[in-house]
Amino acid sequence: MKDLSDIVVLFVDDETETIGALTRFLRREPYRKAFACSGEAALELMSGGNVDIVVSDVRMPNMSGKELIRIVKTRFPETICLLTSGDNEIDQIVKSVGIDNIFGFITKPIDADIFKRTINSAIDYYYKNSDR
Repeated sequence: MKDLSDIVVLFVDDETETIGALTRFLRREPYRKAFACSGEAALELMSGGNVDIVVSDVRMPNMSGKELIRIVKTRFPETICLLTSGDNEIDQIVKSVGIDNIFGFITKPIDADIFKRTINSAIDYYYKNSDR
């Protein structure tokens, strides 16, 4: 089984401010972090394997977070996926949690403590359900 320092969490968001904030408040977290500014860039990073958890914004140009998650779950079915959004369509997104193999949902603006707890829950789930 992987050590916590070997777990790779990929954060996908088209807003550079959000990526910058995530980089800052997650810098001391023990898992490895990767960042992508689009669904296409995320898939390119994932093509090398080694991504365990994907956290994607819902609304992005060219490929939405939900579209990205569908592709990820097809190509990398053991990857744990979460969505983030600041939109008011939370009811629609919440309905997709579980149905579309989405582990969880995080609202924006992101609360650092809640965000970290949610990622840690996803990591715990990874450990409980993984043979890697």
